[in-house]
Amino acid sequence: MSDTSLIYCSCWDPRNLGPKKLIRTIPFSAARGKPKLSPISAALKERNYFLPPQIKPFSGPRGKVLTRKYALHREKKMPEDTVKVSPGFSYSQSEDEISVLLGDEMFERSKKPKDKPVVKALLPRSDFVADLENQIMELTSIIEQMNRDHQNAQKLLREEMEHRYNELQKEFETSKREFKETHTLELAALEEKYKSSLKMEKTITQGKLEGMVKEYKYLKNMFRMYQDSIADEMEEKWSRRKVEWEKNEKMEREKVLLQQKYRLTKKFEVDVEEEKRKLEDLHLQTCDKFNKEREEFVKQHDVDLIQLEELQKAKEIVEEELQGQSLILESLNASLYHTQVDLQKEKNNVLQLEQLLQKKLNEMEEKYKFITQNLTEENTELRHMLILKNEELFQERNKQVKHEISYHDSFIENENQNKKEKS
Repeated sequence: MSDTSLIYCSCWDPRNLGPKKLIRTIPFSAARGKPKLSPISAALKERNYFLPPQIKPFSGPRGKVLTRKYALHREKKMPEDTVKVSPGFSYSQSEDEISVLLGDEMFERSKKPKDKPVVKALLPRSDFVADLENQIMELTSIIEQMNRDHQNAQKLLREEMEHRYNELQKEFETSKREFKETHTLELAALEEKYKSSLKMEKTITQGKLEGMVKEYKYLKNMFRMYQDSIADEMEEKWSRRKVEWEKNEKMEREKVLLQQKYRLTKKFEVDVEEEKRKLEDLHLQTCDKFNKEREEFVKQHDVDLIQLEELQKAKEIVEEELQGQSLILESLNASLYHTQVDLQKEKNNVLQLEQLLQKKLNEMEEKYKFITQNLTEENTELRHMLILKNEELFQERNKQVKHEISYHDSFIENENQNKKEKS
């Protein structure tokens, strides 16, 4: 075993002081009597773990560590509320900064007077026990502070996760609302376009009907010049046929319009229902994934709490053994070192959990972006398909109108030929 009372660790040395400042204890021997306590390392004192409760800062930046050379320059500027904690270790706090002064007395061994007898060196056992109790109290305060810091970090993580979930929920609702508004606007635009096209077709057919009526009147006047009786009969026939043709045309037009309206409305309803169903499925999937991840994090948190309770129990057992036995100081230091290493591992695990949470949140954001892009592309494709379908319907309608006009012209020509043959 080594003679050092405290094992050096890089996590205790944030200022890179190195293991040189750790003091070696004198090995036990019958000639020297009872062992002396080694002073607390400078690295731990810099972390403010061993300050009294009334002067230990709760939060805020760490103060500067002042050496003896720098202290000579700062003696005039030292504030009045300087507190001397131990020989060679003083603490002061001002509005701007926190300063700690470490002297050479802290790192030097207490020298024994040569002229005193051995009996006097064996007397300060009460001081030795008091120092041990102080060190135990200071170590317990360190562990309690670390536990509080760990609980605060977990609380902050939970709050940040809930805040992020609320933000994602709000973004999803706003995007859904925007998609609904754009869809309604597009539907209104298509309906207006369809109505305008129907009006144009109606005006065209009315113009053709007016031209046909004019031609009919001209022919009727011509027939009256040849024979009144034939003109009357032809007029009655033409009036009957005109009424029947108008009725048939109105019926066919209404049927076509109703069929087109029914098809378009049914298609739009099906598309809207499919989009709603897709959005609801995506929302449910994302919520389920997020709840599962949250349950896993809660389970991990419970496991961490159980481990912390086990460590607390181990600490209490070690404290009970220290009260009865003063000769196992090295084993106590080793167990404390292991507990601090475990706490550091737990902190690293918490950091890894934070990184995993951030990665998963980024993945969720990328998924939402991808979903929105797919929906916009589907809307553009549907719009293009509707435009093509309307164009096909308009072309078929124009073909039917042309076919009816040609049929009517051929019918009029046949009747004219029959009249000429009769005459």
